[in-house]
Amino acid sequence: MGANDPTAGRWAPGTPVEIVLHGPGDRLVGRLRFSVCGPCRTGRILDIWVSEPWQHRGLGRELVLTLFARHPGHHWSTTSQTGAGRAFFTAMTEETAVSLPHGGPLCPHLRRRLRRLGRCLPALPSPRIRGLSGRPNGPAPR
Repeated sequence: MGANDPTAGRWAPGTPVEIVLHGPGDRLVGRLRFSVCGPCRTGRILDIWVSEPWQHRGLGRELVLTLFARHPGHHWSTTSQTGAGRAFFTAMTEETAVSLPHGGPLCPHLRRRLRRLGRCLPALPSPRIRGLSGRPNGPAPR
């Protein structure tokens, strides 16, 4: 962990942090968001995303391995998962021997932080992630 690592203890446990991957032209091609509690050595993967043109190249795997390298010995859980997400996290568990249960137990610090965030944040529609072309994902305009 470098001096600029936001999870190195100077932020409150449970503060969402992200690891990002940039491709050619400094375009965002992948992101892993997580919350971690250093004192309790627990964390939760909040979401992982890889741009469609960059999928199936091992980038999601590299994001998770980077997370584990930055926080060795931590116990991890994930938020709800799609079918593809369950398959991905099952494969990561088999490869790394790190259990990644969906909705696994949180330490008191992370549980309190998530409960507080839930009370403070209004319900917002999900933002659309823009693809590499700058257009929202979906069919190209005609």
